[in-house]
Amino acid sequence: MRATRLLTFAAMAALIGCHGGSHGSSAEDGAAISLQPGPPPSAPAHATPIPVASIEAAVNPAHLPAYDGPTGSVEGTIRVDGPAAPDRKGYEYGKCRDAATIYGKAFREGPAGADGSRSLADAIIAVTGYTGYYLPERNDVASISVDDCAFSSKTVAMTFGQRLEIKGTAKDIWAPALAQVYQPALMVVNANTEPVKLYPPHPGYFTLVDTTQGHQYAAVDVYAMLQPLHTVSDVTGHYRIDGVPVGKLKVNARLAAIGREASADVEVQQGVVQHVDLVLHYVPRGAAADAGPELWKK
Repeated sequence: MRATRLLTFAAMAALIGCHGGSHGSSAEDGAAISLQPGPPPSAPAHATPIPVASIEAAVNPAHLPAYDGPTGSVEGTIRVDGPAAPDRKGYEYGKCRDAATIYGKAFREGPAGADGSRSLADAIIAVTGYTGYYLPERNDVASISVDDCAFSSKTVAMTFGQRLEIKGTAKDIWAPALAQVYQPALMVVNANTEPVKLYPPHPGYFTLVDTTQGHQYAAVDVYAMLQPLHTVSDVTGHYRIDGVPVGKLKVNARLAAIGREASADVEVQQGVVQHVDLVLHYVPRGAAADAGPELWKK
């Protein structure tokens, strides 16, 4: 029987659980995030890129052929309904307007439409459901920047094996690190330095923080995925994923800050941009309403 592999958020979550990542919550919903790198792993520190063999063993363990057939695109808007985003408490932003705008609420949302839903920024979107082949990542780098006193996004989607580059445009110094990964040396970035390069040591969920402790409000949800069909919604809730294999697949969206996700079926056609909108249902913690599907816990 031909080997197959179904890459879903559930499979991704299984990997997160195996590595001990805290994927059920994020810094946006009040969870405590350490601003110091974690303890050293039993293996040597990942100061150099991950060996190719280790990457291939994770992303293509069955040695499936790379997909080289026709592709299409998926595009749409992620929205949220339910109560408005609550304020984040216990953080000081000083005179930085950007920091207060980006981090002052539990999540970033736009104005309400006629149905009461709002556009949702920073959601991770992934297309899953293909079998019989694997999709190689074509880009070596996933990037994010430090602009003034805030990270440019609250979520990063990358493929395991990519390096995460943190560029600086700010005047003050930042020392970005993945909170769950031991980092033997402090690496700093601002407008006058080269980007900091980080390498998630395994697929899973990580938290990007500033270890100078000067920006304790700033945290980024980082997902090191097993495949490249992913992106993050922008400040208008818009997303687009190109290079999607044709066929019947599934579009998934999730926002760690509220622990919610949504999915929809899609049939991708060659050279066609399929439009898929998704709505995440925000239920504040402690509410009696059904919390919905928690696929990442399966």
